Order: sequence, then structure tokens, then C-alpha cells
Amino acid sequence: MEEQSITVTIADRPYKLTVKREDEEIFREATKYINERLKGYAANFAYKDKQDLLAMVALQYTTNSLRNERVLSFRDKELVEKLENLNTMLEANV
Repeated sequence: MEEQSITVTIADRPYKLTVKREDEEIFREATKYINERLKGYAANFAYKDKQDLLAMVALQYTTNSLRNERVLSFRDKELVEKLENLNTMLEANV
């Protein structure tokens, strides 16, 4: 697990990070995506400074993350119930 230092720029501000070598691409992709969202919000909404844009991007991603967690949790629960039912059926036929 080799680490390396990288610098990413978000909202025209550089951030030095130490990341696993295999994670560098995902960090750079995330940075690009955040900056694209910032540009989109800047083009479509009134704002005082970039902090407003960053807050909206953070809200968007957090909302999406929570929604995805709920969907996965529901699917996991559903899967466990189906497996338990299947196990019960198998045990009854043994």
C-alpha cells in the first residue's frame, strides 16, 4: 500500500493530499467532477462567493450519497429476507 503526495485544485484553491497510489485516479476524477458542478451552479444561480457554490455541491453529493445508502440498505434487507425464506424452504424439504 504505497502512498504518494498529490495536489488537487478545487474552486481555484490547491490542496495537497497524501493518497494511496491506486486511489490517485479516483481523487483526480472527483476533483474534476466537483469543479464541473461548481461551474454549473455558477452559471445557473446567483451566489456571493465560491463558498455558496461549494455548499450546494456538498449538499447535492451528500443527498445523493444518503439516497444511495438507503437504497442499498433496503436491497440488503430484502435480500436477507429472501435468503432466509429460501433457507426455510430448503430446510423443510430436507
